[in-house]
Amino acid sequence: MADKQQFEFLIIGSGEAGKNLAWTMATAGRRTAVVERKLIGGSCPNIACLPSKNVIHSAKVAELARHGAEFGVVTNGMTVDMAGVRARKRHMVDGEVRLHLELYKASGAELIMGEAHFIAPKTVEVRLNDGGARVVAGDQVFLDVGTRAAIPDAPGLRAAKPLTHVEALELDHVPEHLVVLGGGFVGLELAQAMRGLEVG
Repeated sequence: MADKQQFEFLIIGSGEAGKNLAWTMATAGRRTAVVERKLIGGSCPNIACLPSKNVIHSAKVAELARHGAEFGVVTNGMTVDMAGVRARKRHMVDGEVRLHLELYKASGAELIMGEAHFIAPKTVEVRLNDGGARVVAGDQVFLDVGTRAAIPDAPGLRAAKPLTHVEALELDHVPEHLVVLGGGFVGLELAQAMRGLEVG
């Protein structure tokens, strides 16, 4: 086994609960580490809550432009550039990631980018994203592994090649037809945004 690094708090996953616990404990002087496989800050700033609201804001602007004449603002035609909508969303996500990295640095919590696998009680081996591995342990270990989109095994659904919210928020065009399955907040926001971005 490689040399083991010991922390007071070891948090697997940097989502809402994990990152706030890490920042709070590290700021209080506790030796704290967070292992994150991919999405710094979790799904909310990267692929869910904030990106969907960003796209909704673009849809709201499109809706206002569509009804500009009612407010005395006349435009000569209107188009929606979904690549531009996506670029605006990506820019916001990049800013959120930078902010999270600054908060890790300011708090003193160590962010370890890689995939953690338990190899002993309260001990994980992290396969680092940039190569190699580290063994880290915690006096206390917290799991903040979040969720991921799942495609149910409904007849014909997989054959239809459905999008999850992750792919839907990366579209560079407004689909001609769209059915949103599920009434969670991201699904509702996605349906609202796509409806608002329709032209015609």
